[in-house]
Amino acid sequence: MQVIRNKIMQCLYDFSDNDEKLIEVLNQLAGEFGPKAYPVIFHVLTHLDLTRKDASDAWRDVCFHRIEMSNKLGHEVNLRTAICDYFCSIHKSLENPKVVEIHIFENTVNTAKFDSLSGLYTRAFFDEYLVKEVGRAKRYDTELSLLFLDVDNFKQVNDRYGHLAGDMVLRDISHAILDEIRAQDIASRYGGEEIVVILPETKKTTGLILAERIRNLIADLTLEYEGENIPVTISGGLANFPIDTCEAQELIKFADMALLNAKSAGKNNIQAYSPNKRRYVRVSFTPAINVKKISLDEHQEALTAQAKNLSLSGILFKCSSPIFTVGNKIQMQIAFENLSISVLILGVVVHVASPGPEHFEIGVSFLEMDSQSKLGISQYILKELGQTTIKDT
Repeated sequence: MQVIRNKIMQCLYDFSDNDEKLIEVLNQLAGEFGPKAYPVIFHVLTHLDLTRKDASDAWRDVCFHRIEMSNKLGHEVNLRTAICDYFCSIHKSLENPKVVEIHIFENTVNTAKFDSLSGLYTRAFFDEYLVKEVGRAKRYDTELSLLFLDVDNFKQVNDRYGHLAGDMVLRDISHAILDEIRAQDIASRYGGEEIVVILPETKKTTGLILAERIRNLIADLTLEYEGENIPVTISGGLANFPIDTCEAQELIKFADMALLNAKSAGKNNIQAYSPNKRRYVRVSFTPAINVKKISLDEHQEALTAQAKNLSLSGILFKCSSPIFTVGNKIQMQIAFENLSISVLILGVVVHVASPGPEHFEIGVSFLEMDSQSKLGISQYILKELGQTTIKDT
């Protein structure tokens, strides 16, 4: 949304004296970004909050209304005049509109919504927006991920290079993140060097891939201050609605907990939230499973591995390849032939052992499991309880 808003503002300044060109360029933006551009157009011009459909319909009607007004009055009517008349006389969403220069209004709004140093949204805006997005995810039954980022060793940057260098680092990192995320994602400065990103309609797996992309991007940044190169990395934690929680404040808490785990793992690291597991029954489970490491390489092929045992909290499998290390995020396709179902589960590697040559045992803690997957595992375990030696995990 920030990207779309910035482009709309630029259009308004570039074509303030040419409405025909302004409408043409705004239509091009709508073609580039799709229906989500229309609510932003009207929010910039009127501060009204419209749904995508209402905004799309209103834009079509406003453009037609402007042509009608121009024909009746015998001169070209300004787009803003047509918008004001439409929402006061036809749509009747504005009761007492106020005329004000947009740069004066935007400066006032930006002071409250945007952090002056980083260009990110403020903490106050984030708190309000997250509640709205969680509510929208509940209403439309969609997923939402929250990414909590923190610049590693930022105090050392300030101490060694000075606070002006620290400001430059934070600003450049923030701009890099804004360039990497989608238009509908919301990045905010949470406090100090902490940055949070709201990822609407984003699965946990997708959020982890984006987080890893951002981590690599920051690690590769060339940051120079007064001729000195400043190497910087970030760590991050990810939590998901509704996999981890259905409450906005818990989403922040769990993403922050995952961030602390990433810091503990050595920094320059991304971790997904995984609750502390109670002791679950573990049963023997020996079919072949398909395992794929989550990485930036979209063409990476899945590996066939041999499962050993299973619980509601995780799985142990063996393979002949040493490609997995502790902390790796992986996807597992697990088939329960006796139940005629197959499930896709996201997990993190928590244990790697090598009992012999070309023999590796991989312990995985489940991170993301939908209700169907959980039901499938539960049904399998219940069916095996009377036939299998039981272990605890």
